Amino acid sequence: MFLFAEVDAYESLKALFENNLINWLVLMAGVVYLWNKFVPPMFKAREDSITSAIVEARATKAQGEAMLEEQKIKIANAEQEAAKILDEAKALATQLKQQMEAQTLKDMADLKTKIEQSIANERQAAISSLRQAAARASIVLTEKALPSLLDETAKARLLTQFMEQLDKEVGSDTTLKTSGSLESAQK
Repeated sequence: MFLFAEVDAYESLKALFENNLINWLVLMAGVVYLWNKFVPPMFKAREDSITSAIVEARATKAQGEAMLEEQKIKIANAEQEAAKILDEAKALATQLKQQMEAQTLKDMADLKTKIEQSIANERQAAISSLRQAAARASIVLTEKALPSLLDETAKARLLTQFMEQLDKEVGSDTTLKTSGSLESAQK
């Protein structure tokens, strides 16, 4: 029996192996079938996803490089624009300085003219004031000194000369007669 037990054990192992081999073949066929059914679309989807990501990355890279170039151009233009603005500001400052200097010179000339006119007006006013004062003083002195200097004959002679001049001026038609004496209003 022991021998038979071994033969039976071998037979049972052989049957188990044959069943296991079939099970393994069925299992492998199922795995291959399922692999071929589900994995290729999954890999295809993953490949499409990676490809679209690569294409999008290239487009983004190209867009970034274009933006970088654009920014470089803008920076270069900004530097040129800044230099241009600075030059314009310097030119404007120079122009304003010249205008201010010209206006200052004009204002100084106008002020000098006004001062000269004011000085001339004050000089004329002073001269007029001095003349008036001199005329009043001479009239006052003459009023005080003349009566004592003139005697009756000088007064008559002056009155005669005045009347003759008056006759010449008015005309020869009218003749004025004098009594020969001149009396002073102040005695």
